[in-house]
Amino acid sequence: MILCLGDESDHQLQHVVTTLHDLQQETVILNTANLGDQLKLQWQPLKNAFTLVVDNEYVDLDEAGAFWWQRFSAPPAANPVAGKNQISALSPLFYHQPERWYNPLSAIRFHQAKPVQLQTASALGATIPDTLISNDVTALKHFAEQFQDVIIKPVSGGAHTTLLRQHGVYISELLHQQDTGAVTLQARIDGLEVRTYVIGDEVFSGIIYSDKPDYRTDECAEAQATDTPEDIRSLARTICAAFGMKWCAIDWRCNSKGEFIFLEANPCPYFLKFEHETQYPLTETLCRALITTAEH
Repeated sequence: MILCLGDESDHQLQHVVTTLHDLQQETVILNTANLGDQLKLQWQPLKNAFTLVVDNEYVDLDEAGAFWWQRFSAPPAANPVAGKNQISALSPLFYHQPERWYNPLSAIRFHQAKPVQLQTASALGATIPDTLISNDVTALKHFAEQFQDVIIKPVSGGAHTTLLRQHGVYISELLHQQDTGAVTLQARIDGLEVRTYVIGDEVFSGIIYSDKPDYRTDECAEAQATDTPEDIRSLARTICAAFGMKWCAIDWRCNSKGEFIFLEANPCPYFLKFEHETQYPLTETLCRALITTAEH
């Protein structure tokens, strides 16, 4: 059995589950937002027994051979204390056989520490943009003045990247608008947007054509399959493994010299649109990786 963590209405999750069924695999969809009437749990530490009750069906966690982390949704709670209590009650699930998770909790948390992720990628040999992460308006202004174009984005994600131009834009205003405290400023890299998916040893890359600073906001953005240089293929595998991930999507900028500049690595990326446009077998590759894990 393969347990899929996410919202049952999510199209990507539905697609992966359908593919697993076509490959003769039993699945359980676990939506943690349903904790309550639709989802119950039982945990007995002395017996090391964790049981889920999903829509009145009992699921023993030991029956799951692989786990796919598509998306975690916080359980409903009347107040912050109750919310922490709900998440704590779920914790045995996320610490259960982390080697069988795509991806484990540790990889999700490392992704949330994006400043450390960026530094680690650099230490592994990746080229990264000139970057400042700060809530000091004076320091941010000084950094921005050093470059013709700078992008601004939240430190932990959750909002889109925007282009900060020098004339007529005040960083203090942007800080107030984003209401995030600290922000990330990076020198804008001219070139192509490249996304690389790593699934085990398999590597798939595509150029994403878009006129906007963040292609996710561009309805006209389109991906096209492209060869991955061997050094980038090797580096992508290294980054994925070093970040504690079994699969991921890595975003790069490829400049006019053909150099790949690392932006970030996502442990639970969306891929259906990319797959459709590039014709890469991402779903099948991911599903077969999950099946291999479940069978061993």
